[in-house]
Amino acid sequence: MKILAYWAARTGIFAAVVVLLWLVGWFDVISLIAAFVIAWMLSYLFLDGLRREAGSQMEGVIDRSQKGLRSLDAEEDSEVDGGAAPPR
Repeated sequence: MKILAYWAARTGIFAAVVVLLWLVGWFDVISLIAAFVIAWMLSYLFLDGLRREAGSQMEGVIDRSQKGLRSLDAEEDSEVDGGAAPPR
């Protein structure tokens, strides 16, 4: 859930910067690039705790998604090694 909250917060910051640039009369491709850079910098300044929480949650998601691959790799390695089971 922290991943989704972090993504939504960063998207909201980007949208706010785009609207702010539009209100001051600057709206073209360069303003979108500038809004992206400004929103990126602001999110790193103001969302530090949320970024860390989302990162640790993402590490858990990646670890769980690769658990099956690691067990399949261990099974394949044991077949290649002649049936000796790897330590777990």
